[in-house]
Amino acid sequence: MALGASACRRRLTLDEVSSTNTVALEAARAGDPGPLWVTAERQSAGRGRRGRNWVSERGNLYASWLLIDPAPLTQLSNLPLVASLGVRNGLARLVAEGDTVAVKWPNDVLIKGRKTVGILLESERLPDGRMAVVVGCGINVAHVPDDTPYPVTSLALEGATHDLEAVFGAVAAEMERVLAIFAGGRGFSAIRNEWLAHAVGVGQPCRVNLADAVLTGRFEALDEHGLLLLRDAAGRVTAVSAGDLFFLERDERVAPSGSGAA
Repeated sequence: MALGASACRRRLTLDEVSSTNTVALEAARAGDPGPLWVTAERQSAGRGRRGRNWVSERGNLYASWLLIDPAPLTQLSNLPLVASLGVRNGLARLVAEGDTVAVKWPNDVLIKGRKTVGILLESERLPDGRMAVVVGCGINVAHVPDDTPYPVTSLALEGATHDLEAVFGAVAAEMERVLAIFAGGRGFSAIRNEWLAHAVGVGQPCRVNLADAVLTGRFEALDEHGLLLLRDAAGRVTAVSAGDLFFLERDERVAPSGSGAA
């Protein structure tokens, strides 16, 4: 293992771990002040949202970013949008057609409508009162998982043959840039506008699977708090804070149904 820095970037590089998110949270509990990047060559127990597994073989990028008190509690729910925008912008620097890299609510990153990245945020209130937030991402660089219920791709399949260090450098730089713009929530309006400029499915009919219900309607926009605005057939608008989004129409920029951050 090695602890290194690029400019002001602190990074812990590891070979194989259970999960980079787990390592980052352990560092927070041990008193690490953050920000700290944790990267690994392989994860033996990568995880996604709602307990999903995340295949984590060598050749892809597994990175977690530990942040301490990155925003007030009222703004923490917007960090998935910030993270997905940062990852999206990083990958757009690496592929020939950067405008084919898009975001899908709440925090998926797609290339040509195919899932390329899974993002998982976890947070924990530490005994000393600090709030530890870990932004974890798995990026398909050389490989894609088998038997997924939705189309997937990798940087290699899209002709971007960059090594893992180049991918990490681009993604880390853009995530750090957008977090600075976010500024603890004060700059969320700028993040929201940039996110919508790269989002798939705005204006498209869709359904949102909630824990105990299914909503259908048209994806209108994000409100000033980052909630998805869904307009139903009767014209009623519902603000949705979390769920799995499925589009009912398809074009070159609309994500496939069945996605979910991991």
